[in-house]
Amino acid sequence: MAEGISELVNSSRLATEFYLPNFVVHHLETVNEIWDLREEIGYGGSGVVRKEERRVHSSGEKYQGPMVRAVKQMRKVPQNPDQGQWNYRAELEAVVKFSQPEVCKHYDPFFVRTFGWFENQESVFLAMEYLPSSDLERFRRSSPPLSEFDTSLIVWQLIQGVRHMHDAGFAHRDLKPGNILIASTSPMWHVKIADFGISKQAMQGVTRFHTMRIFGTLGYMAPEVLGYYANNTGTNNTTIAYTMSVDIWAVGVIAMTLLLGRDIFPLPGDYAKYVFGQRALDFARGQGEILTDDCQDFIAALLAADPILRPTAAAALAHPWLMQATEATEPSPVREIPDSEADSDEDSAPSDSLQPSTKNPWATIGSRTWPSKGSKTYSDALLTKFKYLWLDIILLSPKFHTIEFEKTRFYVLRSDNATDIETSAAQSVWTSSQRVNKILDKGYRTSEGHVVLFFSVIGSRRFCGVAQMTSALDWENTDPHWVEDVWQGRFTLAWLSHTELSFDLVNHVPVKETTPGFRAIACYDGTEISPGSAYELLRVFSAAERR
Repeated sequence: MAEGISELVNSSRLATEFYLPNFVVHHLETVNEIWDLREEIGYGGSGVVRKEERRVHSSGEKYQGPMVRAVKQMRKVPQNPDQGQWNYRAELEAVVKFSQPEVCKHYDPFFVRTFGWFENQESVFLAMEYLPSSDLERFRRSSPPLSEFDTSLIVWQLIQGVRHMHDAGFAHRDLKPGNILIASTSPMWHVKIADFGISKQAMQGVTRFHTMRIFGTLGYMAPEVLGYYANNTGTNNTTIAYTMSVDIWAVGVIAMTLLLGRDIFPLPGDYAKYVFGQRALDFARGQGEILTDDCQDFIAALLAADPILRPTAAAALAHPWLMQATEATEPSPVREIPDSEADSDEDSAPSDSLQPSTKNPWATIGSRTWPSKGSKTYSDALLTKFKYLWLDIILLSPKFHTIEFEKTRFYVLRSDNATDIETSAAQSVWTSSQRVNKILDKGYRTSEGHVVLFFSVIGSRRFCGVAQMTSALDWENTDPHWVEDVWQGRFTLAWLSHTELSFDLVNHVPVKETTPGFRAIACYDGTEISPGSAYELLRVFSAAERR
């Protein structure tokens, strides 16, 4: 096995003899394939793509594979030193994972299929399916703007692909029309994501990607990639913080570009003005046409300048604007997740039943309700299956990074006066009614000390802070400084945030995903909320602190 290459990648390697510039020969188990090199069909920063045709032998041998393919050649060492060092092994890992149906058939509709890879001393070659309809960039430059319906079909497929990547811990980082190949056009669009050259895998569930160079294509790069939020995410001036939400931004730009038929930030100054709130998005299509309210709401969410405020891929799929695409591509009803599954505590991998149907490649997991128009924040998947998602912890304030979501239990506490909150902040202790103390004590012991509390004063219509329990209940001692004299026991805590958060900013967050009508802002003292809902609250707390 080649050094630094995983067993999964090595299994798709093709034994090859090179007879450049005319043809190559693959030595397979039962046959030798000869592929003649044809014209160049694409070129980008990470390589050249050529068309190749399989030579037919006079013996009349039967062959089940493709007769035409596209092959991407990528130099192992870039010719231009300014391009930086390219890790071709990382691209191979992403390609094999998402582009080979033998590895995971559920990914097949959304990614360009590959048939293997081969190499010589200078280059690596990827053998891919040939799609003669070219890519979205060439199509949009030679065609009028697309309808909302056609665009929704394309965007739905892109976000499905992005969701698969993010759930597996990968971010693409260079989504743009030129990297989206067309399998079929109207009336039933089918597109596939290609080019994983600068994708990067998250490590240990935290999608904080650092690089000394800017990757991606200007115009489709999110503000944080260009350093607008570097200081706010705990990075220094020489690094750039990447999160999975960079792909969400790119899909938003792609959608708007297809709908309007023009670049949405034609000048660098336009981009900067939008990021700083000095310029609004222009949704005019020409001849007085305006995009629908649902369409504008969807795009504005994806193009939130602050990465904290962008929806995840799973949440974006639940937006009403994409329902037209879902209805058009799904002949059968969408499968909803039963409560018994949503509440499961098992740590196993997602079952096939939670993946897109093999009979209907466009099927998806049941949708969630988006907040009403005008809401400042959006539910982050309100999380379809929390334990199978990669949460962007870097989007949270650094003080929340130590929270282990898989272990922690989360509760809402309602105080009847602000004085008790101030006392707790000064003394780092708390107590409550006997009923609530028993709940918290049990949660602390069963989670082995991982309990996070969201505090609110009754009648204030706001959360007033977040704290972490640091001890179990001490039933023998009660501090004398509480206003009421009915409390018994005490426990210590560490305050993580004293930020006040209006209920209006989080009125869409449920207590748990299976009870969307039961909101976290209207629950009883001592109510436990799901990790997904807790993440959403912490994300909005983080955004408030940033402001």
